[in-house]
Parts: sequence; C-alpha cells; structure tokens
Amino acid sequence: MIQCNMCGFKFDEKTIKPCNCCCGCGGANTPCPRCGYEIRLPKDKRPKNLKSNSIFGSLKNMFNKNH
Repeated sequence: MIQCNMCGFKFDEKTIKPCNCCCGCGGANTPCPRCGYEIRLPKDKRPKNLKSNSIFGSLKNMFNKNH
C-alpha cells in the first residue's frame, strides 16, 4: 500500500500503471488515482526494467557503452 503525500489517499500500487512520461523518472513514479499527484514508488516496487532517462542516467549509459 502506498499513501499519497498530497491528498492522503491509500492505494495498492499493483493495480495502477507506472508513469509513462518524459520527465526523467523512467517509470519510478506512479500517479495517485484520486488527485493525480506523482508518487515515487519504493525501490522494491519499481519495475525491473527501469531505465533512467535523466541526464546522469544518459551519461552513465554512454560511458558504459564505450568500455
């Protein structure tokens, strides 16, 4: 169970889909079903194939490909 920091609504993170945006979260956030506020998923609840779209994640991937 996750509780929204904005409205206090408690929900099961398994029943909703992760965020599919281009903000750089890479799917680690999920929107609250009640108010839409994006909540960071706990590390053990994040998708296994989580890819970071942030600038640091991109730089890390770039250096790992060259080595």
